[in-house]
Amino acid sequence: MPRSQAVRYEALRLDGERCQVCGANGRTGAVLEVHHVDALGIGGSDERDTVENAITLCGSCHVKIGNGQLFIETWDRQTLEVFDSERRRIQPESLWFYRRKDAEEGEQILSELSRFTMLDKTIAERVHRLGEVVKSADPDARSLRECLASHGLLASQLLSASKLYARSLETQVEWPDGMSVSDYRRMLAMSGHEAKREYFYIVIPARSWLTGARPEVYYRTAYEAELRDTMDIGDRCYKLGKVVWGLRAENGHLIRPDGSEERVIHFAPKEA
Repeated sequence: MPRSQAVRYEALRLDGERCQVCGANGRTGAVLEVHHVDALGIGGSDERDTVENAITLCGSCHVKIGNGQLFIETWDRQTLEVFDSERRRIQPESLWFYRRKDAEEGEQILSELSRFTMLDKTIAERVHRLGEVVKSADPDARSLRECLASHGLLASQLLSASKLYARSLETQVEWPDGMSVSDYRRMLAMSGHEAKREYFYIVIPARSWLTGARPEVYYRTAYEAELRDTMDIGDRCYKLGKVVWGLRAENGHLIRPDGSEERVIHFAPKEA
């Protein structure tokens, strides 16, 4: 008995033309197939050849189900339960079926960010949320920064806004709708919740150009006033620029020219 093409097309449409197990689709080079969870059996079955019984899988996941590496226990487009060959349940967060909503929300956020004209609370909150779903929205991105940059967005400004939104949740200082990032920063400062800054400091030993001694590197997160009051290294203290003695700062790390990291000493900030 031939399978209904109408059922196949509708199942693909409902599943967003992606494998409901791993998320592969045509753009990733996957060949999509429609699997009947309750097998049609020899000769087929009209009663089982239904959209409700059909799930979209990539060729790889379909093969795994065929040879017993994966087993679908429950499928009704509200719930998907998958077990491995040892009857261990695959965690829902590992299945595309459950990550799909996060991915769709992430794509919507990226679309919104491509059109923003002012950094305000709404944009800051959306970037913050994107950070929570970025793995689903952009699996190829290693970080939120990389996701934003790959979409041609101003990553540094948006990340700064996101951090400010997270800080607003910590301080519970209300961020009025429509207020810009810069205005809210001033509001925090006036309310006694001034943002902390990150500093890299480097101590260059005397006559190091003769002895070849490596500089001592210090990292500090504190209020600027606290830093002046509590970190007294005298004239030997320099804020680290892009390159000092062959070192460069990247995302909180100090990198040597060969790509290896310089050891960083962390100081706990004084209580505010």
